[in-house]
Amino acid sequence: MSERKFAEVRPRDYYPNVTQNIISLFQEGRLTNIDSINVEQDYGYAVRLNYNDGSHRITYGNDLGINNGASCDLAKDKGHTKFMLRIMGIDCPDGEEFLLPWWAEAMSPKHNDSSDFKIKTIDQADEYIKCNFGYPVYCKPVSGSKGNDVFLIQSEEELIETAEQYNQKQIRVAMIEKPIIMPDYRVVVLDGELVSAYQRKPLSVIGNGFNSIRELIEQKQEEFVKQGRDTKLTSEDQRIHSFLKNKGLTLDHIVKEGSDMPLMAVSNLSAGGSSFDVTKSLHNRWSVLAHDISKGFNLRLAGIDLACTDITSPNSNYSILEVNAYPGLRHYASSGAEQAKIVKDFYAKVLNAYPHL
Repeated sequence: MSERKFAEVRPRDYYPNVTQNIISLFQEGRLTNIDSINVEQDYGYAVRLNYNDGSHRITYGNDLGINNGASCDLAKDKGHTKFMLRIMGIDCPDGEEFLLPWWAEAMSPKHNDSSDFKIKTIDQADEYIKCNFGYPVYCKPVSGSKGNDVFLIQSEEELIETAEQYNQKQIRVAMIEKPIIMPDYRVVVLDGELVSAYQRKPLSVIGNGFNSIRELIEQKQEEFVKQGRDTKLTSEDQRIHSFLKNKGLTLDHIVKEGSDMPLMAVSNLSAGGSSFDVTKSLHNRWSVLAHDISKGFNLRLAGIDLACTDITSPNSNYSILEVNAYPGLRHYASSGAEQAKIVKDFYAKVLNAYPHL
């Protein structure tokens, strides 16, 4: 084995989580198959791992460089993900894609009147909703992430308002989806093995009887800073405004003491949600299902978003909400010392493995 070369790398707290773990593990001597690392110093997004067999791996941002590029791109698209899940015979929420006006106009020359396929535009979504399952519905960009621009829509008026916002932001396609009323879990698998499983709950605040929701959000943000979470909460978040409006509340509402007040309709940890580890109680049926899905998508590493009535039982009702090719583990790691160790060991295992040549 060649002599290990410890690169003079100064880690920075704004580097991607993957990069921070690479530097930490390398300097701790835990990446025994790697001779040296090269880190782009300004932003830390690009890293080259140089293995002692002459091979190398590239990581970029939080992409560990182990998944197929086409599979990653497909998993980013909620519409194509739903298509893949359906042909695999896996339960997922009812829903369809609708083009926003600016993108429909750009696409129309490719689909003239002689085509068998007719573009579905967002102005047709209300009829689709009323004919199939009714309001409320989730409206989300098909290529979005971290719960950004995801709204629980209660009426045609809200749908029109959201569509206008999407069009202004030049979001191309919206997914209209029937809500699934079951607990929400993230199951992470790597090469057929369960890495972690945790329940996700939407952002909420605990009332004390005298602080407003606005003030409680500020306090929540201070807690996140102390915990090292990079989530940025703001009372100006449109998702919070929309959620409170549908409850008949405002940011000035005083939450009674001890009351747990949810503030969003999305449970993403990056949006301020909380996690509860269920790795040890997850029934094998659900880890096998997660593996089957990742294999069906040609993903070695995947985070499967599972809605399930009871994850301890193999016979529970379920629905697969999303498939993630870049499952973030930073927020999960911040939930406790045991979880932090699981994540650190996971990165060591993945990064120490020689790349497929």
